[in-house]
Amino acid sequence: MEPVYHRLPVVDAGGMELHLPICDIGPGRPRMCVVAGIHGDEPSPLVLVDRLVMALRDREMHGAVRVVAAANMPALLQRSRWSSWDEEDMNRIGDGDGGPAVTRRLAAAVVAACEGCTLAVNLHNFVMRTPLLAIQPPGQDRERRTRHDAYIGALDPHVVWVFGDGPDDVRTFGSSIDAAIERRGTDVLAVEMSDLPELDEPLLARGIAGLLRLAAHLGCIDDRERPGKRNRVYVRRRLVRAPGAGIFEPIAALGGQVAEDDVVGELIPLERPGARVPVRSPERGWLIQRLGRRFVRPGDMIFTVGRSV
Repeated sequence: MEPVYHRLPVVDAGGMELHLPICDIGPGRPRMCVVAGIHGDEPSPLVLVDRLVMALRDREMHGAVRVVAAANMPALLQRSRWSSWDEEDMNRIGDGDGGPAVTRRLAAAVVAACEGCTLAVNLHNFVMRTPLLAIQPPGQDRERRTRHDAYIGALDPHVVWVFGDGPDDVRTFGSSIDAAIERRGTDVLAVEMSDLPELDEPLLARGIAGLLRLAAHLGCIDDRERPGKRNRVYVRRRLVRAPGAGIFEPIAALGGQVAEDDVVGELIPLERPGARVPVRSPERGWLIQRLGRRFVRPGDMIFTVGRSV
């Protein structure tokens, strides 16, 4: 089945038209909406949704899947996390609250595009090398958690990042676009993956297979393949940042276990070649994300350790 491309108008100011590009594939109203491009510096999801639409073309479809591939076009064209037009983070303004800023209008359009679907999958990527990672948000009741667990089982991620249920976590999630979509009656599954330079074919294949199983779970396609029972790690994440400027040299293997004080990588300082600075794990856990060999500035993300929960 061929996809249908259309546009959801957002704003027309002084002859400048801004719209939300939408791709629908399959019969009837969409049951699943896959959103990419919320942040302009996260291009990997655009590759994943392209592969998803190509895969769905070859399937017999019983229900429609919607793809919003470029949710924040101004930020994507600027290759920036958010647009310089208004400096708003689309992931932290809910449904835009009726604001006149362009990013707020785009957020409202994304929420509207997801409305009526059973599930919205919000795709992101980290700058670090990251396995397929699903996020378990805070504040879910038992019924919502049961549905969310089923979505995670269908996606089959390597890692599930579990948020706590403390007031700060609930407050942070409550301001997100995911929470705004859920308030309209659509479940949301947030998914992270590697940045474009680190996005390899095995990770892409696992992501596409997971999205197809989610589409099957919602009755959009027949379920041709079921995953084997794989090890899945549920973790609370602890982020480690660069202690200075220089080149980060990774040492520890991604996905392996680390003990407290293990050396995960070394920093080659800008002004003192040969005087490498070891960067150690702050606790015991799994090395779930790690930067490749890259130039870093003080405070840049370099790795995360996940403590099993």
